[in-house]
Amino acid sequence: MSYYPRRKFLKNGIKATFLIAFNPFQRFLAAPKLANAIPTWSQLVEVARWCPTIHNLQPHQLKIISETEAELYYDPKRLLPVGDPNAVFVTIALAMFVEHLSIAAGLDGYQVEIEELYQPVSTTVSESTRFARLKLSPTVDKEPLHASLILKRRTSRLHYNGIPLADETIDRIRQEALAFDHEFFHSSDHEFVDFVIDLNQQTLFEDLSSKLGREELHRLFRYTDEDAARLKDGLWYKAMAFPGKLMRSVFENHQRWEKGARKKVLGNYYQHSFKGTASVCWFGGTFDHPKDWINAGKMFARTWLIMTKDHAYIHPFGSLITNQGAYNQINEKLTQASGSKKIWMIFRAGYSNQPVRSFRLSTEEIILK
Repeated sequence: MSYYPRRKFLKNGIKATFLIAFNPFQRFLAAPKLANAIPTWSQLVEVARWCPTIHNLQPHQLKIISETEAELYYDPKRLLPVGDPNAVFVTIALAMFVEHLSIAAGLDGYQVEIEELYQPVSTTVSESTRFARLKLSPTVDKEPLHASLILKRRTSRLHYNGIPLADETIDRIRQEALAFDHEFFHSSDHEFVDFVIDLNQQTLFEDLSSKLGREELHRLFRYTDEDAARLKDGLWYKAMAFPGKLMRSVFENHQRWEKGARKKVLGNYYQHSFKGTASVCWFGGTFDHPKDWINAGKMFARTWLIMTKDHAYIHPFGSLITNQGAYNQINEKLTQASGSKKIWMIFRAGYSNQPVRSFRLSTEEIILK
């Protein structure tokens, strides 16, 4: 064995030992399980808090009622009254959190289900508000997704390697989507992929021209490592793969980037960040009511982890859904879902270097006293 591989092996071994010893998530997964032991809600939150949420808002809060019951709340300070006025994607995020709780519970032969829905999420409330009652119960069905995938999962805004999403992964995603009555589509046509990336860039500039939308996003961006670590939420510049100083300038001095050479430089920089994209994917399903959004969120949580299991990453194109003009344009190009189903999620998928993992609120900050 050469010196470099041996040194790399030892380094990786020390790193793995450190993670197991000092990371609570790793300790939870590695701990021996007692037969029929009921996982605590705190243990489940410790895992599920790493779930993805729109703009890393993390709106979920949990109030423990008993060993097997809890109530899911949402924090009104973590909503998007401008970008998501009907709280559609916040509702999806809450459903994804519940599904991650259930996947974590699967390690012990349990599942978490929504027993009752209360009022839909409202962007006008002023205090933490109940959304659903949850039930933790044993299940005879083995959870096929291991909870360790939750920590491994990340959003990659890095360059991809130009290889289309594997056929085997596509088949697994399609089957999982069908289990939730959703349809999965994909394309690796170069012309189509370029069209989507170009439209996404145009939509970015259009969205930035909105004062209210720009101010809402400005509050969510974390331009320094210190702010990202302190606040533990929002859009960290490293996770966005965008220089913090440049990002801050775009938002605080927007008029300088609206036209001319600066606008061209910004557009070229942003478009170059999509280098290597070879697959664009989208989901279609019934998408009219909160129950539909919950179903979509559960499906999206599981399919994202399936891609993680297959070492693939994704990067959602949220603006292509929320910007009505862009949505109309993209729908002219997309294969449509059957019946009255709607396209509600578009993303690029593929393979990249491992991106950084965004910060998350602690378990103590999520659980309501």
